[in-house]
Amino acid sequence: MDEIEKHVEDIYRALGGKVEKEVIARELRNWIVNFKIPITEAKRSIVSKLGGDPTKLAGNEKKIKDLNVGEGRVDIKAKVISINSREYEIDGMKRKMYYGILGDETGTIPFTAWRLELELRKGDCVEIKNAYTKEWQGAPQLVIGTNTRVSLLPPDSVSVKLSISPRKIVELYPRMGLVEVVGKIMEVVEKEVIVDGVPRKVYEGIIGDDTGEIPFSAWDVSVKKDAVLKISGAYVRTFRGIPQLVFDPRATIEPVDIELEVKEIPVTLESLEGKGGYNVLVEGVIIDVKKGSGLIYRCPECGRVLTSTNCPEHGKVNPVPDMRIKAILDDGTGAAMCIFNREQTEKILGIKVEDAIRIVQDNLGNPAIIREMIEERLIAVPMKVRGNAISKEKYGLTLLVRDFDFLDIEDIAEKAGNMLEELGW
Repeated sequence: MDEIEKHVEDIYRALGGKVEKEVIARELRNWIVNFKIPITEAKRSIVSKLGGDPTKLAGNEKKIKDLNVGEGRVDIKAKVISINSREYEIDGMKRKMYYGILGDETGTIPFTAWRLELELRKGDCVEIKNAYTKEWQGAPQLVIGTNTRVSLLPPDSVSVKLSISPRKIVELYPRMGLVEVVGKIMEVVEKEVIVDGVPRKVYEGIIGDDTGEIPFSAWDVSVKKDAVLKISGAYVRTFRGIPQLVFDPRATIEPVDIELEVKEIPVTLESLEGKGGYNVLVEGVIIDVKKGSGLIYRCPECGRVLTSTNCPEHGKVNPVPDMRIKAILDDGTGAAMCIFNREQTEKILGIKVEDAIRIVQDNLGNPAIIREMIEERLIAVPMKVRGNAISKEKYGLTLLVRDFDFLDIEDIAEKAGNMLEELGW
């Protein structure tokens, strides 16, 4: 059987044997020879034209290792290694997005889906038809779209070759595939939760290495504080907007007899785009102070910022005073909204919230005076800021500040000069 005959057979099966093979062969040669249409597109067009379902064609099936960025109409058979979901509000409507990792005998690939016709669980084997790929963090990601069909295969019908990538904590981001991490358990709390009616133990805490820290969840795996572990086969998900390391008994976990100093290294804002980060350190310059900074008033019940004595949820209330700063930090690679709380704002201004109230009263009740004071303290000032970075498509990168320091410009210039001297410049 030559190649053309194989494709004719594929089309014949997709049409349920309702069209003669001679007719199919004539159509196929016409599309390929006369119209110069690629074989895959020609087959789909012929099936559609003759009243069939193009997703029943077998010719698009690929292995994960063969997938590239920008492919359309992809068919694969794979096992669900991990699956999670998040809710988004788009145009006023709540939508659920699913994401995780798929695997076959050639490797693994992250996936996303805005709609799933069936409930998938970790370990399910599936056949996916008419998906497509796009770029995510420099590698292919499989997208299950509205025209994609997902069906269950028999259990364990797909074997998986686990491709595990050794990574430092600063390099971790959601949906990157399976990773190997060596880190020290900084904090850990044991909890018992009910999953599908079954009690399970989960150990949650913070793990760190010489590049940074990240929250972790260990399911049915006991870990102890101060232990240094090599964890091979974990994955990264997003939890409350920041990356989290997740592993269970299917991962290989070994104690490592080394002294590991947990520290942090400054990261760029560009490196945090699309993934966020836990307790990250960023150095940059404040370029703008946004509206809503300074003296504000909140609902005593829900904490909502109010512009009057009426809360949309709790009606007429007695608002309580508070202070905050919403400022844009630029580090040359990107920008982030930095949120400073009351204590940090008081430290920056050198005044308490009671002093801010008096200053506003002395200026005819104009709260903008406090924002102007903030601008005088912060605009064009280099800072070192530490906190949790949350990355969302709609709002961009937000840094919830834990602590900060002002940088000495002369000290920066001296360090730069020393570095250039070491390089022989």
